Amino acid sequence: MEITTPDRPERRAQIGVETLIVFIAMVLVAAIAATLLLNTAGFLQNQATTTAQDAQDQVSNQVLIISSVGAISDDGGDNAIGEVRVSVMQSPGAGEIDLGGSSIEYIGPDGQETLIYAESGADAAAGTFGVRDIRDGDTVPVLTERKDRYVVSIDLTDDDTSDLRYLEPGESATLRIVTPAGSEAVEILNAPQSLSSYDDGDAVAL
Repeated sequence: MEITTPDRPERRAQIGVETLIVFIAMVLVAAIAATLLLNTAGFLQNQATTTAQDAQDQVSNQVLIISSVGAISDDGGDNAIGEVRVSVMQSPGAGEIDLGGSSIEYIGPDGQETLIYAESGADAAAGTFGVRDIRDGDTVPVLTERKDRYVVSIDLTDDDTSDLRYLEPGESATLRIVTPAGSEAVEILNAPQSLSSYDDGDAVAL
């Protein structure tokens, strides 16, 4: 009588190969998971660094408004403010501030207007603002040093239907300068109660 014995070595070898395949698969899955975790951690770290830098720029790179004046214009026989001039400089600890890349929100008695920089400089057209250097600087419109002093000018209009119309005696407006970094400088412009004693072109404090 012939007795057949089970082929145990082959079965054990097969089980060993299957175990090895499962082990390799587990190692690959773990490696992929670790790579994904590292990539995610790196992305989050970079995003946090960028956010922190942006927040720091908003806090440090601010424009400091020194003073604001208005130029008198003859509005049909009555004096009014026909141009707004705001003197600005860097705030303490600020880096370079590009006023050319900034925007200005002008909120007048009748509405709001967002202004952009006029390449032509101080002679700004409607809907724009000009920048000129009080001194003989060559970096306009970028504030590069603490000693820089620039004048931001906005021409108002005698069109009574415009949001940029002349400021009449006793009226007020709000000026908000927003830099490329997102920092803001706000100035309240208050026209004097009486402008009758001034001549055309005179400057008055606002």
